[in-house]
Amino acid sequence: MRCTNILFTQRLVLGIFNTMKRQYSVGSPAYITILILSLVTCIFLPSGPLYAQGIFLPSYGQGKISVRFYSDYFCASCRTGEAKIEALLIDLVKANKIKLTFVDTPAHSETPLYARYFLFIVNHKKDFENNLFARAALFDAASIKIITKEKLEEFLAHKGIRFKPFDTKQTFNAMSKYIMDDGVKSTPTVVIDDGTQKQQFSGVDKIVTALGLLK
Repeated sequence: MRCTNILFTQRLVLGIFNTMKRQYSVGSPAYITILILSLVTCIFLPSGPLYAQGIFLPSYGQGKISVRFYSDYFCASCRTGEAKIEALLIDLVKANKIKLTFVDTPAHSETPLYARYFLFIVNHKKDFENNLFARAALFDAASIKIITKEKLEEFLAHKGIRFKPFDTKQTFNAMSKYIMDDGVKSTPTVVIDDGTQKQQFSGVDKIVTALGLLK
């Protein structure tokens, strides 16, 4: 079976359903339903990269080298290392040396909510600096353990961050596919793809070193 990372996909699907129910107990009918949907999503996603209409991936820059940045707002290493990594990404994007794609990776059950609202924010204004500010705000929200839609919207409003909702299902599926294809097992992780070779770097220090070599 091609589904090599069921946990990630399961949490993505759980995120889609969390507006209906906040919590399911293991073994309950609802939990089993979500697990089945996760498996079906893994099995039927096509094997190649996804570029179909309806997929809205937050990407920036026009460089020939693709850089996918996998992180989780509730990951302590991601939060502490974000500033170092972000500084390098800004330089590389502005120099058009890379095409950067953010892939929010649900290593925690609360992350799909945040991933959805980051997409909403980008949908309202696809401006690189604005979206970096929004990411920093979302990390701050996670650090104070905001885990409800209402509280997160209140927090974003206080920061002056606007968003435009849309159906994120296809984008979540695409992100799940990238997570599986790149074999991401932890966050933070960066995958650098120059078209002929794909390299993966995990952990802040390795990521900083790898990005520094692209300058």
